[in-house]
Formats: sequence, structure tokens, C-alpha cells
Amino acid sequence: MMKFSNTILRKIKSKDVDLLKKYVISFIAVCACMLVALLSPTQAQATTQKIGIVFSESSEKYANTTHPGGTYEGQTVSPKVDYSSTYNKELKAYLLYQQQGFHVEKIFEKDLNNLENLSQYDAIVFPYTVMMNHQQRENLKIYVRNGGGAIFAFQTARNESAKFPKAGQMDLSPLIYDVDSWVMEWDNLSEVFNARFIDDIVLGNATISNANSVHPIIQNATKELGKSTLSLSKSDKEWVEIIKPWQGGSASPILYFSNYNYTDKPQTMKKNEFGAAHAIEYGKGRVVQIGFKIFDYMTINVKADWQDNENGAAYSTTRGDTDAQIFMKHALHWVAEDHDGYVPRRYHLSLYSDGVQSYVAPSGQFVFYSTVTVKNNGNVPARGTLTVEIVDANDRIVGKGHDRYIPGLAADATTSNADRKDISTHSEKYQILMPGNLAAGTYTIRTSFIEGRNDRKNADEKFATIAEIKTLTRTKGSNKASIGNAPFFQDVPKSSGAYYDIKNLHALGVVKGSNGKFNPQGTLTRLQATEMVLRALGISPLSSATLHASDIKAGDYGYAVLATGVRYGIITLEDGKINAHQPMTRAAMAHALVKGFKLQGYSSKSFSDVPTSHTYFKDIQALYALNITTGYADQTFKPNNTVSRQNFAQFVNRTLHANAK
Repeated sequence: MMKFSNTILRKIKSKDVDLLKKYVISFIAVCACMLVALLSPTQAQATTQKIGIVFSESSEKYANTTHPGGTYEGQTVSPKVDYSSTYNKELKAYLLYQQQGFHVEKIFEKDLNNLENLSQYDAIVFPYTVMMNHQQRENLKIYVRNGGGAIFAFQTARNESAKFPKAGQMDLSPLIYDVDSWVMEWDNLSEVFNARFIDDIVLGNATISNANSVHPIIQNATKELGKSTLSLSKSDKEWVEIIKPWQGGSASPILYFSNYNYTDKPQTMKKNEFGAAHAIEYGKGRVVQIGFKIFDYMTINVKADWQDNENGAAYSTTRGDTDAQIFMKHALHWVAEDHDGYVPRRYHLSLYSDGVQSYVAPSGQFVFYSTVTVKNNGNVPARGTLTVEIVDANDRIVGKGHDRYIPGLAADATTSNADRKDISTHSEKYQILMPGNLAAGTYTIRTSFIEGRNDRKNADEKFATIAEIKTLTRTKGSNKASIGNAPFFQDVPKSSGAYYDIKNLHALGVVKGSNGKFNPQGTLTRLQATEMVLRALGISPLSSATLHASDIKAGDYGYAVLATGVRYGIITLEDGKINAHQPMTRAAMAHALVKGFKLQGYSSKSFSDVPTSHTYFKDIQALYALNITTGYADQTFKPNNTVSRQNFAQFVNRTLHANAK
């Protein structure tokens, strides 16, 4: 850079000084542009991207705790031993990417609590971030789905930070104690991995290499290194985590556990069969998952506040420092780069019952029995409670219902897994006992699947997503009942684009009709919309809820529904009025769905008629980000247009399937 002495500057008039300063600034700017132009496209991109490196305080603390073993609800709990410093791995990641020219920032645990905070980063690196809570996992899932990049560098999010073990007590923080299924090993983050967890396995004298992978990460890494094969080896024993991608899914192994001379699980582990690292696409985002302690292979020669006297050195038993560093460089390039890839989330369950019979047993009770089957046909795992109930014409349950919690329905039907069976399908026989004097008439048999973890209580985390209904008719004096298909709306033909949405919501009891008709093109009122969202969430109107609106009072029709809707944020007052019988607008619909189901989503796209100043801008953006709406062909959303009954049914059904937690 040019330098000018104070003596010379004093001799120049002040206006010339200003001009000279402008020339100097312009010269610096031109040099900077020339430097960027000389960089490769990926290098230039790296200098402008914003990369977060997670420093998780609870993961750091957890690494150095010890806890006794024991038994918990019949399961063996292994002792928790002292691990090597997690902070050192975080610091290595930060310094590595800083040296490689990336614009890196530290992200702390509290930052994971807010999706908006995460959305400012092009990619986030999680070095051994084993501890997360439910909301942090949810935020991370939506962050990736909306287009964020992530590197999960070993055992990411496998423990519940809300259950951080206390001194002297067993360590019950591993999520497996809560989720009770390898299918959902990462709880509500599981679908991002696009794989099922298999096991934690010990390998001795292991080698990790890329085999025949043609993935861009491997192609670019080997090109830079000037060789065809990456090789990382460790001469002693180490724990690795084994996962298996869903068949036909979007997770691809890019490094393999290619060789070893010892394993504690020979019946599971096979050489070159399981990936040591995977490239994953989920929604609009990308992830690299790493199942071994890759930072142990690296030396980072920087003076820093290292713990345990490690000083940034690789473990003495490892080989492959340069290969590891270059692999991580191109892994970050891949997850952070601009791309048009999109892997839609498909939540798709089928539910049916057969062998249905009903009769009066010798005991005098009226017996109903059947076999019910639920199958996962989608590309994300599911879990929830299979529920059967028989209700009368007033929706009152008669007899005792049947419930079965299913902790995991896999996203593929293979039997080549740790369970040695197809666990995408669950089928079981059941019976329901009713009073022998069950009144003659027609009843509804409703079989539904309530998505969500069994111990979660919030309405937005447990709601029915699919249902089937049949009729049970008992004639007077008969000891048997006839079973039939439930009638459907006469004015909703199968050719309608909303047929399956309305049919599912009808089976769930979310939508009602009149005189056998649904009136699909009819205008939906604010009261009707609120009632439908409450039903979809399984929330009954609260008699204790109050509403301070000038156009309605307690005791009026719909008061309890609207007051409950206001309490849950589903509907809001307009200039002090609730406007119960006014049409529901598309903007208010977006608000109702986002607040009711606690949807989250951010998108760089905005509709031309929804400025950032719009009251419901963020709600409309969330619907777009989650693919619940696409707007109109002219890039508008038409927020003030009214919503038909058919349109609202479509939006509600999409919401049920878009955000199962």
C-alpha cells in the first residue's frame, strides 16, 4: 500500500487531501477485486460466506464427567467415562477453517435456541456437539430444510441436554432412553440424517478411505491432493458410530471403514460396507455426517488456549493429517455452496383395517375386533400412537378405545438392518369391548395415527395426521353389527384436486358437512377456520377462555371456540373486533397455521405483494419455506383474498404432513 509523509500532506490543500484519499481507497478496492478474481470460484465464495463453528458448553462439560452404570427400566446403563476435550475439537475446527480462508465465527449453545440466528449462516459446523435440547434440534432441522449447510462431526445431537446427568447418578442423557428406537436415534432431528442408526462399535487398527466414491467432495479433495485415494488410519482402538442410509434416499457414503483387525461386533460390522462419512441432501440444504473422531487425526499448529496440554497436535496413533484437513475443506465447500438442489420431505403414511367383526359375546359384552395396519411410504421416519375409537352421532366415545405407541416406522422396507425385519410397517389385532345393551343405531369407527413422541405434551408436537373411518350399524334386537364404508361428501368428486385432503380431514373429524355436502367453494369464516385448526390440533374449546372483543360476548355462538383460538394465537382481534362471521383471508390463514402449529421457516424469496412491513410477512414466508404454499404463478400471494373451504382444507392437511415433530 502507498504511504504519504505528514510533511507532504501538510503542503497539499485540504480538498486535494480528500481527493487523494478517494484515490487511495479506490486503489485498495481495485486490488481487493483483483485478488478475488485470481482466486478459484470456491476460494472466492469461501471469503464471502459466513460459517459458524459451534462451541457447546454442555458438550464440553459432558466430555469430562464420569457417572456410574446400573439399570434403568430393565435396560443396562453403561458407566460414563472421562472423554478427551471436546473444546479442543471445537477449537481445531475453528482454527482449521480460519487457516483455509473461510470467514468463521463462533456460535454458542444459546444461539441454537433461535432459528433466525442460525439462518444468517451459510453453513454451521458441529464438532462433537453431542448435547442439544428438543427445540435446538428442531431449529437445526428447519435450518437445513430451508437451505442451510451443516457438518455433523461425530455423535451430533445424540444426548438430551435437558437431562444432563447429575454428579453420582447414572447418565440417562442419551436419547435412546427417550425415543426407544434406533429409527429415531436423533429424536426430532432424525429425518435430516436420512438414515437409521445401527450401533456404536469399537474398531482396532482401522483404516478409513474413499473406495470408489465419485462424489464432488471426494473428487475435489483427491484432485487437490494429487492422488486417487484418501487414507486415514488409527493403530489403536476407537469408538465409531455406524448408520445405514434409507434405501433410495439422499444419503451417500463418501468415506468407508475399509479395513480393521479388530471389532467388538463382528456380527454387525463388515469391511467396506458401512460409511464413515455421508453426504446428505435434505430439503434445500446439505449435510455431511462423520461417524469417527476426525479432528483427532489433525495437527493445528497455532498457539491457543488448548486444554489437557494437547497443543493442537494429532493423536500419535493416527495417520492422515493432510487428507483429513483437505476432506473437511471440501466438505464445507459442498455444504455451503450455492445450489439448486431440492429433496422434498415426503411424509406419507397409509392406514387400513380388515377382518372387522362385531358381536355380543357370551359374557354379555358387545365385542368389536379387527386387524389394523399402518405403513410408512414416505422418505422420513414416523412415530406415534395408533388409536381406535368408536363414537356415536354426537362424537361421544362408546366402550374403551385401543391405543398402541409405535416408537419408529422406518423410511424403507428393507430387512437388511439391525432389526432383521421390515419395520416400515406395523400390524396388530385388537378388540374393543362395549356394553351389551349398546343402543341400535350407526356408529363411527375411527382409526387414526397421532404423530409425535409419546412423552411430548404440547399440542403442536402431537396431533393426528391420518385416519380411516368405517361405520358400525346395530339393528334393534340383533346380536351382531354390520360394518360398512363411511359415506363421503356428495359434492367432492375423486377428480377434485382437494379430494384426498378433504377425505383425510373428514376421517380425522376436522371438517364437517351439512346434508351430506361439504360446499367446497363456499367462503370460510374466521370462526370456521379457527374451529378447524383447533380440531386438527386436538384442542377442545375451553370454557375458561375469555375474549375481550366489542362484537361478541360470553354465551354467544362460537365464543368458546374463538376465545380458545385467541389464547393459542390462532386468531387475533381486528380493531377490537373478532369478526367471527367475516371471510378468512389468506394472510390470516397463514397466521393461524403458523401460530397454531408453531411452524418455523425462512426464505430468501418474497412475494411481490407481501412487503417485509406486512403484519403477517414472517408467517407467509414460513408457509412458503415449508412448501405448504407456492403462491400464484405471477409471484404473488394475494394476502387479502378470501379462502374457500376447499383451499383451507388443503392447507391444513399439508400442514399436518409438513411439520410432524
